[in-house]
Amino acid sequence: MPTSLAFQKPLESLDVVLVNENRGTQTMLRSMVSHMKIARIRAYDHAEQALGDMVVDPPTVLLADWSMKPMSGYRLIRMIRNKSMEPLCFVPILAVTAMPTLTMVDRAFSIGASNIIVMPVSPVVLRRRFEWLAQDGREFTLEGDSYVINGMDEVLEDRVRRTNLGNLLQRQKAMQDALSKRAENAQDIVDKIVNGEVDVDATQDVPPTGKPDQSKVTWNSWNVN
Repeated sequence: MPTSLAFQKPLESLDVVLVNENRGTQTMLRSMVSHMKIARIRAYDHAEQALGDMVVDPPTVLLADWSMKPMSGYRLIRMIRNKSMEPLCFVPILAVTAMPTLTMVDRAFSIGASNIIVMPVSPVVLRRRFEWLAQDGREFTLEGDSYVINGMDEVLEDRVRRTNLGNLLQRQKAMQDALSKRAENAQDIVDKIVNGEVDVDATQDVPPTGKPDQSKVTWNSWNVN
């Protein structure tokens, strides 16, 4: 099975494409990549133009903004991973985002992103991501018409199982705490009854005789008949 186009390549030989509609972020990332002595860097504001050029001249690394418009990073990755895009479909992709929610992370990895860059990123962290890509020997597996990274589905399923288990345990603990609290409150009421600490409201249920009705007394808003 094929591996990524950056596997076992030195950083100096990489051909990097940056796609980011935010010019400030694009400039910052380009400056950081340049300091790595990368062989070639191409930057684009929009995914449509970048995709057209990459089909003709595939890069060895792609940094794609997740939230750009009109074509988002999600759509761009989905299109690139289609088997009809070979050899571009084997380019390692770093999804760039400032809001790495669990949903975003799951979606990015499930469609074939190699890793995620969280902005703002430091030059040290970015370089480590590139070095990691050069050592990433995971193979691509064809699922239907698209390639995904081998083993990623098991990783995501395991994370979901662990997340669901954690949520279940949290709910169980909350229920146990609530039941314990109710039991403590009930015990307090019982103790007050036993100790004769009954707070009778003399203005309630007073019969014509002028004496309280002993058949119904109240304490702490509880009624006893």
